[in-house]
Amino acid sequence: MAINNLSPAEVTRYARQMALEGWGREAQEKLKSSRVLIAGAGGLASSVALYLLATGVGAVRLVDQSRVTLSDLNHQVLYRERDLGKAKATVAERRLKDLNPFSLVEGQAKTISEHNISRLVANCNLVIDAMNNAPAGYLLNQASVKFRIPLIHAWVWEMNGRLTTFWPGQGPCLACAFPETTNGTKPALLGPLPGILGAMQALEALRILGGMGPALLGRLLIFKGEYFQLSEKPVKANPQCLVCRRLYP
Repeated sequence: MAINNLSPAEVTRYARQMALEGWGREAQEKLKSSRVLIAGAGGLASSVALYLLATGVGAVRLVDQSRVTLSDLNHQVLYRERDLGKAKATVAERRLKDLNPFSLVEGQAKTISEHNISRLVANCNLVIDAMNNAPAGYLLNQASVKFRIPLIHAWVWEMNGRLTTFWPGQGPCLACAFPETTNGTKPALLGPLPGILGAMQALEALRILGGMGPALLGRLLIFKGEYFQLSEKPVKANPQCLVCRRLYP
C-alpha cells in the first residue's frame, strides 16, 4: 500500500520521472515504500544500486563478501583506487548514502549461504541477482520461490549479457531456465557491459516496484555487445523442476 510521505524536496528531486505517463506520484510513493536486496557489489550491482538510489527506492540491502581489487576498477564504478583492499559492501554503503539521503542503505560484507539467505531476503519486495555467481544465484532462486519474491537475474561475460525476471507462481524459476551450474574463473569482460545490463536490471526493478509490472517475465533478453545486437528467447516453467514445481497444479 502506497504511503503519502514524499517531502517537497523529494517531489522536486523526482519530478522528471513523476512527469512520465504511467508513473506519477503514486508510483513514486510505492518506490519509496519498497525494500530491495541486491546480491553482489560488483559491476552489475554498481549500476543497479546507483540507479535505484538515484530514482528513490526506499531501502537497499547490498550483500557481498569480497574486497576491492585493482582489476575491479575497469567495470565497478562505485570504487576508486583509494578503496583497494576495502570491503565492497562497506564502501558501497557509504557512497550510496551520499547519493540519496532519502533512502536507507545497508551494506553487509558477508557470503550469501543457506544459513543466512532467509534473513537477507526478509522484508524485501524484490531480489536482484547481480553476482555472476551460479551457486549463489541458485540460493537466491530458492529463497525467491520460498517467499514468493520476484527475482531479476543478469549475467555478463566478455562482450555479452543476459537478463530475465522470475516471479514465483507466474512463470519459470532460475532453475527451470538454467538447470546446470556453470561457474568457472572470472570471465574476460569489457568495462561497460555490467553497466548496460545493470541499468536494464534497474529499469525492470522500477517497473515492478512502481506497479507497471515486469517486462521480462518468461523472456530471456540476450545482448551481444560486439554487434550491438539484442535478441530474446522464451523461457518456460519446467513441470519437473525440483525448486518450483510445487507452485503449479
